[in-house]
Amino acid sequence: MVLRYIKNSYKDDPFRTFLEVCLIGFIVWYITKQKYNIGTNEIELSEKEIDELVEEWKPEPLVPALTEFERETLDKAVMIDGPNGTKVRLASGTNGKPVLNFASYNFLGFLDDPELSKHAVESLRKYGVGSCGPPGFYGTLDVHMELEKQIAAFVGHSAAILYSQALTTTLSVIPCFSKRSDIIVADEGVNFAVQKAIYLSRSKVYWYKHNDMADLERVLGEVNKQLVNRRGKNALPRKFIVTEGLFQNSGDISPLNELIELKHRFKFRIILDESYSFGVLGKRGAGLTDHLNVDPHEIDLLIGSLCHAIGASGGFCCADKDLIEHQRLSGLGYCFSASMPGILTIAASDAIQALEAAPDNYLDNMRENTTLLRTLLKRIPGLQVDGAAESPLIHIRLSPDALVRMKRTGGTWTKTDIDRVLIELSEEALKDGVLLMRATYVEEHERLLPNSSIRICVSSGHSRKDIEKCAHAIKSAVSRITSKKR
Repeated sequence: MVLRYIKNSYKDDPFRTFLEVCLIGFIVWYITKQKYNIGTNEIELSEKEIDELVEEWKPEPLVPALTEFERETLDKAVMIDGPNGTKVRLASGTNGKPVLNFASYNFLGFLDDPELSKHAVESLRKYGVGSCGPPGFYGTLDVHMELEKQIAAFVGHSAAILYSQALTTTLSVIPCFSKRSDIIVADEGVNFAVQKAIYLSRSKVYWYKHNDMADLERVLGEVNKQLVNRRGKNALPRKFIVTEGLFQNSGDISPLNELIELKHRFKFRIILDESYSFGVLGKRGAGLTDHLNVDPHEIDLLIGSLCHAIGASGGFCCADKDLIEHQRLSGLGYCFSASMPGILTIAASDAIQALEAAPDNYLDNMRENTTLLRTLLKRIPGLQVDGAAESPLIHIRLSPDALVRMKRTGGTWTKTDIDRVLIELSEEALKDGVLLMRATYVEEHERLLPNSSIRICVSSGHSRKDIEKCAHAIKSAVSRITSKKR
C-alpha cells in the first residue's frame, strides 16, 4: 500500500515526493541528534568562592562620573525659595533679600498676577489637583475643551489640541506625522526639543544653515531632484520644513514669509515651533504669524507652549481639524500622559483672556523694556549682544576682543574656560541684586552647539528702574571680569 502510494505520487507529482522525503529525513535527524543540556557545563562553587566573587564584583555606574566643571556648576546652582516671578528670594547667598529675576521666561509677567493666582487656587475646590488620567480615558475636563477652542480662536487656526507638557508637545507632534520613509528639512539652529522630536520620527533628515533661505532653497531643490526617479511604495513621501518662530538658542526670528514662498514652490509642509514666540510676537501676542501678518492656515502644524509667556504649563498644536483629530489617536504625549491639571488649565485660559482683552498692557511694556535693555547693553565695552531687536530673549557674550585682552600671552580659550567666566559674571551680577543664568545645553546631543552665553529674559513686569539696574549690574560685572588676566 505504501509502495503503491509512493509510485502513484511520484508519477503524478515527483517534486512532492522529494519534499516529503526531505521532511521525513529532517524529523529523523532532529529526533536522534544530541540535545543541549543547560546543566552540562555548570560549575560548582563553594560558599567561600561565591562570597569572594561577590566582594570582587564592582557594578558599572548608571551614569558617568561628573567632570570637575560639572561638579562646580552643580555646587553653584541657584535655588529659588518661594514663588517665581520678576522678583524672587534665593535659598542662600543674598541674606534673604529679593533679587531681580532675569532668568525665567516670564515675558508677560503673568507669574506676578495676583488675580490669576487667586482664581487658579479657587478652582482647586472644583477640579482638584490633577485629572489622574490621559485625555482619552476619563482625563478630559470641560476646561480642557474650552481652552482648546480659545487657543484656536486666538491663533486664528481651524482647531487646537492640548498637551499636558510643553516638551512632550514637540516630541509628539513631529513623530505623529513624519515617519521613517518621510523627509524633514530642518534649521540647524532649532532647540533641543525639536532636535529630539526629529530624531524620534526616524525620517530622512536634511539640515540647512540657520535662517539662511538661500541654503534652504538649495536643500529643497536637491531633495526634490532625488525624488524624481524614486519608485515603489515610498515614491511620494511626506515632506516637512521644520523651524522655530523665535529661536531659543539665539533669540533670532524666522523669516516666515520666505519660508511660505519656498513651501509652495517645492511642495513641502511647514511645522513651526512657536514655543517662545507665542504670547510675545505680534500686535495681539498671537505669535510669528501675527507678527508678520501671515494667515495661520499657511502653517500646516503650529506648535506652541503655555509655560513660558502664558505662565502656566503644557503646550498645544494648531492645525486643520483632521490633523488635530489624528493626534488624539496617534499623538503619544496625548494618548499616554495624564492631562493638564484643571488649575493650570484655568490659569492658562485666564492669561490668554487677559492678553486678548488688553494686549497693549502687556506687550508694550515688554517691548519698551526690551528696547531699553538692548540699547544699554550695547553701550557696554567688551559685551556682544545677540538676537533680533524685537526679541525679549537676549543672549549676551564677551566679545572676541575682550577675550583676547583677558588671556595671558600664548594662551587659548576653551569652551569650559569661557563658561567659567560667564558663571563668574552672573555671580558678580547677583552681588548687585540681579539674577542671571548661563545658557546650558546637553552638549553631546546638540546638533549645532551654540557659543557660550548668558540668556536674559525681559519681562513686562519689570519696571524701567529694574531694567536700568540690570544693565548697570552687567556693566559692573563685565568691568570687573575683563580687568583680570587668566
